[in-house]
Amino acid sequence: MKFASKLLVFSLLSASMWLISSCTQPHFINLTSKNISQNPSGIYTLQTELDVQDRGISNETLEVFAVVGGERLPMIQDDLNPALWSCDYKLPGGFDEATYYFEAEYTKTSDAGQVNVRRVTSKLQVFRLENRYVGNLGAYRGPVGSEIAVQGRGFTKYDQIKVGETETTTQYMSENELRFTVPPLPSGLDYSVKLVGGAHGSLEIGTFRIDESKLGVVPTNLEIQSGDTATLLFKIDYEAPAGGVVIDVKTNVPLSVIMPEALIAEGDKTVNIPIKGGQPGEGKLVITAAGFEGAEIPIKVF
Repeated sequence: MKFASKLLVFSLLSASMWLISSCTQPHFINLTSKNISQNPSGIYTLQTELDVQDRGISNETLEVFAVVGGERLPMIQDDLNPALWSCDYKLPGGFDEATYYFEAEYTKTSDAGQVNVRRVTSKLQVFRLENRYVGNLGAYRGPVGSEIAVQGRGFTKYDQIKVGETETTTQYMSENELRFTVPPLPSGLDYSVKLVGGAHGSLEIGTFRIDESKLGVVPTNLEIQSGDTATLLFKIDYEAPAGGVVIDVKTNVPLSVIMPEALIAEGDKTVNIPIKGGQPGEGKLVITAAGFEGAEIPIKVF
């Protein structure tokens, strides 16, 4: 008797599990972004993946809709992936978000041959327009000091472009364009570029490669009498960015050369640096600057 009872319970549980699995309804996977970049046409694509698990479904009767603001929009099944459905929705002017849900209708034939119409709906969804985004960089490589355009939407005068972790001189041209000056960083490397500003947070733009540029030095060799002063001219092709361009000068005859630190100030293209002759000696000046080709200048102090 106990065995018969256990068998009956097991049979009922098995039947229940079969009934549940056989009646598993389709469910939706929303593939529409919660934040969508605003576009001039005001038309946005809604997309969902429909996982159909209901037994007995008549696939040819399956219809899928997006319901937005009470409007029922038929969705189109993807040719390559039958589980994907999409439709376009035109957002009314003056609105920057929409609430919607997905709905599927189909007929199902039971094991007894009875045909029923089924309707299932997804959870309520929302998408919002992102009025601020970055389209592209005007160029993806260039030398220190070059001016690069950034195009997008929703820019403000408080925005700034960062190359790597370095803040750049950034010009606000319009809500659709910014321009930044490539900062003095080591050349031959790729740097991440970000848009930062106010409460908007940061937006990744892409990567930028700094190419080596030439640092002009005049004269190309020096001869100075001990106690006299000569002038060394440093020249770049672009106006120096914020913070200027620091020029590092080293020598193998430090007792023969007396000179201050060299810096091309922000906005300038040149700087004249006085060099005073110290103890007699002969050697060279090794000149480097971040992002610029180095130079060596022979020097003789007599």
